Amino acid sequence: MDSTGITQFILILLTIITVAGFTGITYYLAEISRALNRQSSPEAPITPEESPDPDYAELISAPPATPIEPAKMGSLGETLGAISEKYSLASLTLATADGLLIGSTKPGNEDEAARYSHLYSQGKLHDEEGVELLGVSYRGETVVGIAHPPEQLSSEQTNALEQDIRETLQHWV
Repeated sequence: MDSTGITQFILILLTIITVAGFTGITYYLAEISRALNRQSSPEAPITPEESPDPDYAELISAPPATPIEPAKMGSLGETLGAISEKYSLASLTLATADGLLIGSTKPGNEDEAARYSHLYSQGKLHDEEGVELLGVSYRGETVVGIAHPPEQLSSEQTNALEQDIRETLQHWV
């Protein structure tokens, strides 16, 4: 191979490396753009496992900062509705440990109150997907909270939800 052939070979090799580099950079920029669009989209939040930033993961899993003030609400049902909205719950039901309905965001939840109170008394906190059972101590008794979150609540969210339920009970019951 003469010097012209070697020069052509090196130029072709550099061209291939440059094209591959630009292709890789374009791909990663597109991925970054998609990740940023997912962050700003309310219907597709980033889960803490996907987030490279631990501070962002804490913000996502932290309970909402909006305080619930039962005294400013018109009824127990309205307060439970505000709590459901705060934690993005499909529904929230409160029942006594023996299965009597205290209040709910959905009418006709007597059967749900009885069923899940029984499961709670047996120690089953997660019988089926999409239901979380909470035991809230109130006046020496246990009130069972039956929450239907879109995804499992973090421990911080669970603690904050229990506190909101406790404050609601103190005001309305």
